[in-house]
Amino acid sequence: MAEQAPSPHPRILYIEDNPESRALVRNVLEARGFDVLEASDGIAGIDLAISAHPDLILCDIEMPGIDGYETATRLRSYRGLDACPIVVLTSHGDRGLSLSIGCDGYIEKPIDVEKFPGQLREFLKGKREKVRGPEERRYLREYSQSLVERLEATVRELTAANSRLRAAARSKTEFMQNLSHELATPLTPITGYLKILKSGKTGALSDPQQKIIESMTMSSERLSRTIDNLVDFATLESGGYAIHRDQFEPQTVARSILDEEKLKAKARRIVLELAVDHPSAGWGDERKLKQAIGNLVDNAIKFSPHGSNVLLRVAGDASRLYFEVYDQGEGMLADDAEKVFDPFFHADRVGDERAPGAGLGLPVAKQIVEAHGGKIWAESPPKNQPDSKHHFSGAKVAFWIPTRAHAPAEPQPTTYPEHAPEGGTS
Repeated sequence: MAEQAPSPHPRILYIEDNPESRALVRNVLEARGFDVLEASDGIAGIDLAISAHPDLILCDIEMPGIDGYETATRLRSYRGLDACPIVVLTSHGDRGLSLSIGCDGYIEKPIDVEKFPGQLREFLKGKREKVRGPEERRYLREYSQSLVERLEATVRELTAANSRLRAAARSKTEFMQNLSHELATPLTPITGYLKILKSGKTGALSDPQQKIIESMTMSSERLSRTIDNLVDFATLESGGYAIHRDQFEPQTVARSILDEEKLKAKARRIVLELAVDHPSAGWGDERKLKQAIGNLVDNAIKFSPHGSNVLLRVAGDASRLYFEVYDQGEGMLADDAEKVFDPFFHADRVGDERAPGAGLGLPVAKQIVEAHGGKIWAESPPKNQPDSKHHFSGAKVAFWIPTRAHAPAEPQPTTYPEHAPEGGTS
């Protein structure tokens, strides 16, 4: 093979998990005019090799993750690296196997500081070490067998891990359902007694007593919503709830939701608005959609300043029905627009105040919307302003569901988990 003229400052990539070894090689080679790049594991080394195009790659064998043999094999599969010299530098390796899988040289540790730069220059000029044909085939057979065994072991580990994750998911679902049941049981009589007191059946209430009852009612409704979200999150996540579609009137649904949220909004002096842009009739599970929209409005109230406005807009066309909630709060950080739909996530708002809540309102709304074949999203600030006399600079959380003509086929429900809570809270 004709000698190749190495560059004046050859670029060497050294893949090695031991920082002391990397420091020694770097010091030795940089003093001799080499440019040294470093990677601490095989994956990082492959990525760096693809982006940096080194003149030569040094690779250790025993590394975390993928070992040196697999690293060298994968390096050889990338266009542009197939001709790059790969030299094994190790104290625990097999020379014959290293050369058989595509490496061009093998240097044992500890290195000879004086000879080492010259050894690398020989490989840069075109030196290639070889093994005899029969030995190469034997090494490749043994290497293939080891890869198969490693793959089988990995599959077994993944299967076991998957089983553990499934068991953990079942335990989580059962825990959330049992917890919600234990919370709902004492809440049911509390809610009932509050209704009796408000009705005046036990005697007239003074103004201070009325305010106390209103505050207690608002707190019980907040707890009831949290319990409902816990139940529905666990049930929808496990596939145990079937969406029961029927025709409903979007404007009526929207007004009933705002009526339910009036007490909470009043406590924060927030004005709730409704805008209806001639939507077509809805097709979906009215009870679950009311919960989803209620969660969006509840979320907007939490993050709105006192004395501001929250708008619920209903719109539609031939294929989709839209529900959009706008607020005048501080808004959310750009990276949180997708994360707010993750379970138990609390967005870091621009302001310092952190609103209370379990972090399940928007995730449950997302599950309900997607079960209908729709899509939910958040914008902060809103990309477009609604037709209103107020400007909404905080956030917009919206979703659409398909109309009846475009609705997906209803799936068959899966079996509901055995330990589901009995009764309800609303």
